[in-house]
Amino acid sequence: MKPVKKWPCEVPARSWRAFTLIELLVVIAIIAILAGMLLPALSKAKAKAGQARCYSNLRQITVGFMMYIDAHQGIFPACASANTYGFQPEDWIYWRRNLPQYPIERSPIAPYIGNMSSNLFRCPLDLDDRERILQANPANGPYLYSYSLTSFSLESGRSPGMASIRQGQTFYPFRQVNIRNPAKKIMLAEEQSSYLAQEVSRPNLNVINDGRWVPQSTYNPNPSGGDVLTSRHSKRANVGFADGHASAVHHTYGFDPANSRPDL
Repeated sequence: MKPVKKWPCEVPARSWRAFTLIELLVVIAIIAILAGMLLPALSKAKAKAGQARCYSNLRQITVGFMMYIDAHQGIFPACASANTYGFQPEDWIYWRRNLPQYPIERSPIAPYIGNMSSNLFRCPLDLDDRERILQANPANGPYLYSYSLTSFSLESGRSPGMASIRQGQTFYPFRQVNIRNPAKKIMLAEEQSSYLAQEVSRPNLNVINDGRWVPQSTYNPNPSGGDVLTSRHSKRANVGFADGHASAVHHTYGFDPANSRPDL
């Protein structure tokens, strides 16, 4: 009879000691502390990235504006007003949902911008549409973009700027040469678009409702009206200036008429 081969004894399975409840709670506490330290930093990084993207958007639009003005003998496009002046083919941006024959891609400044996607006109941190929708004129639909063009109302048969205006059959051009100190004058504004705590500048003033920014100032003293810059970027807003550069300014910068009124 053939002897049975004996194999070496198997190594017994290693025994593992389970975590105690105290050890598990300590690990969870350490993870919570690390998360608490990292999340604010991540949130700030996200906010900085959003501001940088917003600045890039506004800078591109501002450059497009300057190219448009150069190609039109120094004359600005119209203001894209919701109600005061209504739709005009010369409006700088086509935004009304009730006029599908005028999509945003056909806006007058489109040929001078290049990538004419709707995302270009919206700050990535501009996330709340509730007030815009609530306050919108149903005939037009809400203005779903973040930026608007400085535009004072007609005075003595002329447009004081910074947009041309058509009223009825009469066109009132505004010319670039009429801007004093253009490096200081807000041409394109990142306007207040909600009453959320992290971005509201003045809760008693307007949220953005069209492509026209009418600064709240001594020229528009009604405390329940007027437009203001957003404060979503750590109390600052991105703006495009009339000399072609863009920058972030404190939201109160828009309250001084000398920073927006072209003839001051």
